[in-house]
Formats: sequence, structure tokens, C-alpha cells
Amino acid sequence: MKFANFIPAIFGILGRDEANAELLTNEERAKLEGYGFSATVIQNVDAYLKNPKAEAGKKEDSADRRVAAVSAVLAQVTNQLEAVTAERDALKADKEASAATISANEAKINDLAQKVAALSALPEQDNARSANGPAGNPVAGLDITNAQQLLGMEGTYNSMERAYNKRARAALMASQGYEASAPAAQSVDFQTLQDDLGAYYRRPWQERVISLIEMVASIQDIFPEEGGHQDLDTLVNVFLGEFSQADTSNKSEFAKVVKGSFDFGTETLRMYGVMFAFRFPSLKDLEKSWIGYLNREHSNPVKLSFIEFLLAETAKALHNEQQNRLVNGVRKNPDPNKPGKSMDAADGIYEYIRKRVDGYVDFTPNGGTTGKTVYQIKPFVLPQITAGNIGEVFYQGTSMIPAKYRDTGRIVLYVPSWMIPLYNRYNETHYGQNNDYKAGIDYVKEFPGVKIKAVSNADSHGRIFWTFDGNIKTFTDVPGEMLKFELQVDIWSVNVWSNWKESIQASAVGKKYTDPTAMDGSQQVIWCNNTDFAPGYFMEADADKNPSVLLHSSVKTVANSSVLTITDIADAQPGKVITLMCGADGGNGVEIKNTGKFDLLSAEWKPAKGDVIKLMKRADGKFIELSRGNASAQFLQFADDETTPSLSGASEFVTGLNTEETVITDFEDAIPMVVYTIHGNGAENASKIAKGGKFVLSEDVTLSQGKFLKLVKAEDGKFYEVARG
Repeated sequence: MKFANFIPAIFGILGRDEANAELLTNEERAKLEGYGFSATVIQNVDAYLKNPKAEAGKKEDSADRRVAAVSAVLAQVTNQLEAVTAERDALKADKEASAATISANEAKINDLAQKVAALSALPEQDNARSANGPAGNPVAGLDITNAQQLLGMEGTYNSMERAYNKRARAALMASQGYEASAPAAQSVDFQTLQDDLGAYYRRPWQERVISLIEMVASIQDIFPEEGGHQDLDTLVNVFLGEFSQADTSNKSEFAKVVKGSFDFGTETLRMYGVMFAFRFPSLKDLEKSWIGYLNREHSNPVKLSFIEFLLAETAKALHNEQQNRLVNGVRKNPDPNKPGKSMDAADGIYEYIRKRVDGYVDFTPNGGTTGKTVYQIKPFVLPQITAGNIGEVFYQGTSMIPAKYRDTGRIVLYVPSWMIPLYNRYNETHYGQNNDYKAGIDYVKEFPGVKIKAVSNADSHGRIFWTFDGNIKTFTDVPGEMLKFELQVDIWSVNVWSNWKESIQASAVGKKYTDPTAMDGSQQVIWCNNTDFAPGYFMEADADKNPSVLLHSSVKTVANSSVLTITDIADAQPGKVITLMCGADGGNGVEIKNTGKFDLLSAEWKPAKGDVIKLMKRADGKFIELSRGNASAQFLQFADDETTPSLSGASEFVTGLNTEETVITDFEDAIPMVVYTIHGNGAENASKIAKGGKFVLSEDVTLSQGKFLKLVKAEDGKFYEVARG
């Protein structure tokens, strides 16, 4: 661009007439330096004024180039005006700021305002197509000359550091007759585009792709991540015996009074390999209904720009799956050439603790118990947690931890997130009248040194556990490896994958015992209650397989490829009650025939969805039928059309089969702080409970078949919603 285009702007700043071509004075040079112009610009102004004919021989610039130059200078001066004004306002707010400093800023503001007025008064661009020039700026209101941000738009995704933005700006400037260099197109920088998550989709509603996925909270916030680990890495810990004793050194032989012990133990990291694999087929058909401004590949069937967006959304999904897996996952060995479930890829923290309680085969290389079933945690026998006893259970469990650990101030109680509001409600009910009561405490009330931390995504669990802060960690080989996608274009499709390792476990758990009866809890640093899953929770069985009760005694069947005849219940222990619920019926359901291991059943079981059968395994391997019926049949039932039913004698009830519209307005005989579960029944005239009055609900509820509502009565006489489903 000819430097002469800038002369009107320079003269406007200096207050000169454009016809006045005298050389710059020292005062004018100093003024331009004060406005932020570089020495090179000032030298070019001098050179032009000395010899304006040197540029006159160059090809004549169009009017829009001249105006663009003026606009650039105007933008610079305007920015200076805004900065000085902001500084002046800040000084005025500062009572200690000197009047002289404020006055100096006022003078600068007046001077800059005059320059802005002078530049703004210069001729504006005519956007009409001239006889010899290009069309007007197609992006009116945007700054095509901005060298930092594409068209002056904000956001890192519009930064001119991006090669694709440089090429876009060059193309736009070329359409207006400007010259601008841009890097040649290279292979797509997927990592940068991933960092620019959603950059191409900040567009009007009717033009954008909508993503509904939100990233869940990271478990790493409470169990920090540690990288650089491989499978079977060994963490060594030591348990110390008692050392001190009364001094008898003046009478005793040293060898006879030696006392103390170092009991070394090891925790071996089990790093699980996890992968993501997907194939994007030809996306050419999307062109007909695709967002036009995104189709940067035009007729190419491999739509990399759309794939970039989908991978960014996939990253969110992978994050959510990993967070759920680190809490609830149960590792199952994968089948080659068969897609597996996300939750089967690795053990989560609750499965890790369960194995230390119920026993697992020690996989430590060359360890003293290698290949044997070992136990490391002796659980506390505590009541099942309810809204009415949660505070008492937290207190009882914490008081059972040896004081030498409990009183260090480093013990943390980890609880499923659903327990936090119950604990807050319990404390409010019991201590809310105390003058020193503080709402929402994050520690065990009776033991202020024991913090409470919520484990997200753990709604199915009723287990609480204590250990030292930082003892449990999430482990990985290379941090962020999950999102390091590899891409391979395969003719008209794109293969994408990533591989990583992950694990969650403790640095120290406790001594490994092969005989659980020998455990006394003195050599462990993780403590927990003896309840794993929450009451009423059913674990889903695998499709087309006999159910397993290894992890939980209540199992719900799922849709099978065809009717599944159950011939055994894997991992059942003699004497323990097993509850099976039918989750799908018809051609995808299950059945149990009264033959083989089930020949003691009263009759074959062909359940409908929601039906339940309770069984117990005998020592000879056969199963005894305890009861069968609908899921709600095991609960006490309200009388039909009852509007104020009694909750006496139980904590779970089912509504009646009403003959008319029925709205429950109160429950009689309810005990405060006890959680009651009300199961729905029927379809027509199903009982309703409205928000308001005696009921503090999130919204009205209709208790039809398959629905339930959990309530707790507070001391104010009202019933508060705990959960629904």
C-alpha cells in the first residue's frame, strides 16, 4: 500500500491542512511518538514530505485503500483515547491521586478527542462498485485490515495465529484489491481445532449445530491425578510396631529389651488399557442439508471440518465416561473383535474398595501372597444410612477409627454426593436452634478435623469410607493421552482412535491377610462401612447371560436378543438372599424353568416387566424360592382411594388401585427423620401428590405403576422430597 494513503490521517492528528506539505518539526515528531507511532513510520512521513513524487509514480491506489489506512489510524487513536479515559476515571476514584495527574490526563483526553473528530471527518468510503475498482467491502462493520484478529472478531479461535484464519483474511483482502501473504494449506492441525471447541458454531440459531452434552465434574478434583505409571508398578509402604518403653538401661541387657517392628507392605498398581475407536463413513450426503459456511471441503466426501467438531464433542463424552468409570467401573476382560462397554474397561474406586473388603487374588509380582485371595479392609458394622440416622452413622464410624490416625487432621470421609443434602438436613433439624450452629458444614460435626468430601456419580452406592487426604489417586501413563486422537483417511472414510491407561487406587491400604478372621483393623489406613450399594438398587445383568451376584445381590435383567432361560445364578453364596427383577418381557425377556438347579421352585417363572423373585442357594447348589410377585407386591399397600394413608409399621408402601381421582394430602403416623418410599400402582386414577401444603416437592407427582417417591418428615411436620423415579 502507498504510504501517501496515511498522510491525511497523519495531518489530521497534527492539525495540519492536507495541502501543507512542510517537513515535520521536532515538536510534531515528539507528538507522533507520544501517540505510539514507531520511528519507521515517522521516517516514512519525512521521506514522503521530502519527495512526494517518489510515490506518485506507483500504481494508483483505490479510494478504499486510502480510507482503510485512515481507518487504521483512527482505530489506533480511538484506542488510545479509551485507555487514557479509563486511566482518568480510575484516578478520579482514587482519593489519593494528585489533581495534577488527573489534569494531565484531561488534557490528553481533549487532545485525542480532537484528533478522533478530525479523522472521523475525513471522506468515507463509497461502497458502490466503481468503473475500475472492485466491489465494496462485503463485511460491512468488520475490520478487514485487522492483523491480529480475523475481521476484528474476538476469541482465540479468530486469532491470526491460526493458519486457516490467515488464509481467510488473505482471500477477503484479495477480493477488495489488497495484497496479503498467507501460509500454504497444510495438513489440518486437529489439536488446535480441538482447542477451538465450537469456534465455527457461534452462529445464529438456525445455522448452528446444537450440542446438548455437558462435561461432568472431575473425580480428579478430590483424587488427584499422577502420571508416568505403568502396569504393576509397586508402591512400598510400612506399618510400624510399638517402640518406646520405660528406661531400664542401667539394669537390662540390650538384646533382651529390643522392641519394635517394621512391617513392610506393597500396593501394586493395576493399570487398565482403555481405547476409543470409531470410523466416520463418507459424509458426502450431508452436503444437501449441511451448514454451507462450514463446508470447506466442498465436493470432497471426507468432511474433515465436520469431523473436527464431532471429535471435540466426542472428547466431552469420553471425559464423562471416564469420570463415571473411575467411580462405578468394574473391569471385565474384553472379547477380541467385539465392542465392549465403557464401564467394563477398568475398576472404579468402589469396586477397588469392595475387593479389599471381600477379597481378591493378589497379583503382586513375587510377593509373599501372590496368587492367593487376600483381604485388606475390615469394614465397620454400621446401620444402613437413612435421612434419620445419617449424622449418627457418620459419628459412629469416625469414632471407630484409631485416634492416632483420626486426630491427625488429615483424615477425610468420602461419601456419595446424594448423602450431602441429607446430612445438611439432619444437622439443621438437630442443631438448627443452637446459636452457634453453622449451616452446610463440610466436616463430621463431632470431629471438626475430619473433612467430608462428596464423590460425584455415586448415586447407586451406600458405602462411605475414610482415609488420609491424598492417599487415593487417579493414575495414568501420559496425562491427556485419552484425547490424543490418531486419524487415518481410508479412501472415503476416516478412522480415528486413541489408546491410554488409567487407574484409581490407594498408595496404602493395609496388611494383606489370607484369613479374614485374623483381621483386627489395626493395620489398615482405609476404613469403610459394611454396605456397598444403596437400598433398593438393582444392578443390571449382562444380556444373553445367566445373571451374576458377585457385586450385588439384587439384579435386574435387561433386554436379550431372544427369551433367555436362566439355568444358574453365578457367584451365588449359600444362605444369602438373591432378588431378581425382570427388566424386559416378551421376546426379550427371561424365564426360569423348574428343572435342574431350580427344580425346587413352586412353578416355572415367566415374569412380566417389573416382576420379582427372591431365591436362596442351598449348600447342594440348588435354589430355594422364597417369594415371587410384582416389584411393589413386597410392600404394604394403602387402601384404595385413600387420601391420608398411615405410614405405621414399615418404611416402604405401594398406593392402592383407586376407583376415583385420588390426591394424597397427608400421611398419618409418620416418624420424623425416617425416609419413606411410596411406590406407584395402576394407571387410571393413580394417586397424586401436589407440591405445597404438607409436601415440599420439586414438582407435582403422579404415582402410576413403576414410579416411586422418597420422602422424609421433618420436625416442622412437613414431608420433604428426597428422591423420585
